[in-house]
Amino acid sequence: MKLYGTANLQFIFAFLLMLFSASIIVSTSIRMGCGNSCLVTVYFFDVGQGDAIFVDTNGLDMLIDGGPRKAGAALMGYLEALNVSRISFVVATHPHEDHIGGLVAVLNSSINVDAVLYSGESATTQVYSNFISLAQGKVTLAERGQEYVLSDDVNFTVLNPVQPLEFSDSNSNSIVLRLQAGNVAFLFAGDATFDAEESMLNAGLNVASQVLKVAHHGSRYATSATFLNDVNPEYAVISAGVDNTYGHPHVETVQRLLEKGVTVYGTYLSGTIIMSTDGQTVQVHGNPKPVSEFPQGVVLCLILVLVTFFVFWIKNLRRSG
Repeated sequence: MKLYGTANLQFIFAFLLMLFSASIIVSTSIRMGCGNSCLVTVYFFDVGQGDAIFVDTNGLDMLIDGGPRKAGAALMGYLEALNVSRISFVVATHPHEDHIGGLVAVLNSSINVDAVLYSGESATTQVYSNFISLAQGKVTLAERGQEYVLSDDVNFTVLNPVQPLEFSDSNSNSIVLRLQAGNVAFLFAGDATFDAEESMLNAGLNVASQVLKVAHHGSRYATSATFLNDVNPEYAVISAGVDNTYGHPHVETVQRLLEKGVTVYGTYLSGTIIMSTDGQTVQVHGNPKPVSEFPQGVVLCLILVLVTFFVFWIKNLRRSG
């Protein structure tokens, strides 16, 4: 029996050609972000329970963290899809595996890395040993007040840590960066805690930003109301894994953001989040789903409880009738 006639083969070929062309168009439009007027496009990659953020400018590019080691292949896939062959700054916010694990794959790849910005915090883990060995000769110690230029209209400032390190906790010593692109700012908070936030505010630093990368995957021990008031973001992004064992993001943190009127997105809900700016406004690409007040699991539980109550109520009505 003849399964495919000439007409069917032509149709299949045309369909595949259309998909291929569409993939090129989509890839190009994502890379370009807001077109020729775009100053920067920021990719909050979905790497599960961890952070990995790529900052693409018309000049130098930057990668902030790389997610866990098991996400190394996925991270390389993201970068290859964007045709990344050189990264001027790789930022390792602190030595926890869910932030530097994937960087091992990047540093061990054909991608040229010019400099590795690091907090100065060490660890005894194998992944840290691999990371620091590969980064040898490229490491620059991050310190509050440092400024780096990525392009004519884009630069970033190190807000945390201070040197010598201020805290005994690795999260509190996380690198925190404020990226300025024209009149728009992004704040990348690493895993900074309440203590780090207080330190930055007490130092009188400018943290005001339209976009906040929420610290520590939405942990309840970060993003204080006071800090949030000073940042005053329009958008926030939470990078966390689906059904992670830490319960991130914590309800209290999401509630603080929503009460402030912030539009919140999560990689655990929408996958990779892409934002770009022309220096005046922020454009969110791909229609990601905003985070609601209650986590999806809580909503489902509430629905189940209400359905159960309704069933019992109906049964009692029938018995009494």
